[in-house]
Amino acid sequence: MSVQEYLDKHLLSRRIEDAVNAAVRAKTSDPVLFISNHMRKAVPSVITKVKARQILDSRGIPTVEVDLHTNKGLFRASAPSGASSGMYEAIELRDGEKGTYLGNSVNRAVKNINEKISVALVGMDPTLQSQIDQVMIDLDKTENKSELGANAILAVSIAACKAGAAEKEASILPQ
Repeated sequence: MSVQEYLDKHLLSRRIEDAVNAAVRAKTSDPVLFISNHMRKAVPSVITKVKARQILDSRGIPTVEVDLHTNKGLFRASAPSGASSGMYEAIELRDGEKGTYLGNSVNRAVKNINEKISVALVGMDPTLQSQIDQVMIDLDKTENKSELGANAILAVSIAACKAGAAEKEASILPQ
């Protein structure tokens, strides 16, 4: 494939021209940086990878941490482990093996993220938070999130929220 064919196939000539024109209009002092940022914004973000692991929270209790990758960055979140457990609350998925962290390890929740949730979310737009959450709810199929684990679903949802906010150049933290 020739360079010209490649440019034509991906409409690069037009995109580059638009970026250069925007840099000229902005009268930027660093056109290369401006053009780079302009081009990055022109590409829609998608989830490319979701990877989870077990970590210890501030009280030494295992919880789930997620790295959600998009083509624009890495977004990390962990599920807070709650102390309350009412009858209407979503269920944290814990392994229950008394020999490992007194039964509090979350390896099953981590496995659910790495083997089920990640497969369902790769390719999705991180700005579509409600759709991402609905995919996980549909995967779980229980009222109390006991199949995948509320801790698994929440950690992924928070990471997706961060990715979506970054894509929209918004802050999820109060000012």
